[in-house]
Amino acid sequence: MISSFTLRMQVIKGSSRPMGFTGFIVRGVVYEILKVIDKPLSESLHNLKRLAPFSTTPLKFEYSPNSSLSEGSIISFRISTLSDELSSKLTQYLIENAPDNISIRDAKAKLIELMASTVEPKKLLESSEPIEAFSVNFITPTFFRRSIATKCCPACPTPRTSCPLLKTQRRYRYVALPDPYLMFRGLARLWRKFADKHFNYKRYTEWLLDGGITVSGYTKLKTVRVYEHATTPKWSVGFKGKVYFNLPKDTYSIKMAKITHALLRFGEYSNVGGNRTAGFGVIKHRIKPKKEEEG
Repeated sequence: MISSFTLRMQVIKGSSRPMGFTGFIVRGVVYEILKVIDKPLSESLHNLKRLAPFSTTPLKFEYSPNSSLSEGSIISFRISTLSDELSSKLTQYLIENAPDNISIRDAKAKLIELMASTVEPKKLLESSEPIEAFSVNFITPTFFRRSIATKCCPACPTPRTSCPLLKTQRRYRYVALPDPYLMFRGLARLWRKFADKHFNYKRYTEWLLDGGITVSGYTKLKTVRVYEHATTPKWSVGFKGKVYFNLPKDTYSIKMAKITHALLRFGEYSNVGGNRTAGFGVIKHRIKPKKEEEG
């Protein structure tokens, strides 16, 4: 079950501290909430080196004199959860036992409106359409990770998956480009990890490698650098903007096209790429369904 919580809040105790990219602030809010609900769970998620079961959006300032956490400001943000356990705990905390206020760094804000919704991945897959083209608006900075594995010796009897050389020399490269393979392989991994309705992951990734989805154009794509803290040099680079994709005819598959549509809808909850928990990779999409061919 996927759950989405949009919190609209009013700052009752302001803060004048400079802010970096506010997605990192929202992630801190999530950990603080979970620390109150279930401290071991908060710590395990904070130290998690695998796929995280939640995503966030940065702060949206609906009203603020100077786009800061000043007293009286109205802000909002979204938390999406991909696991039943996390959904249940946040529901209990935000709806059944609503707190008087929530700490946002050294500011405090009271909850004035909460919008919650749920969706089943099974229904996303069953109601998906065979698309032939689509566009994605990358609203917040987005980047992907590509793993660089050392080539194994051809005559080595050790299985590739357990080779100690590969484990010790594995490296990653950050890709600030809308690579369709990296984007949809990542979404497929998240789906395989958290969704209750599965599809053939191996066959889908092979189709992606075969050129099943290609970039067909973009107009105002740009890369940006954002800082985790306004006063420290810790930063990340990502791209933003609208990108057009299509599914070429020579590799087209109705089944794969439907899976792609389901993953796009899933991605609007999960975010895409790296740093999803800190508000990176927030997307909105539009599709072009495949036209029925004339007899």
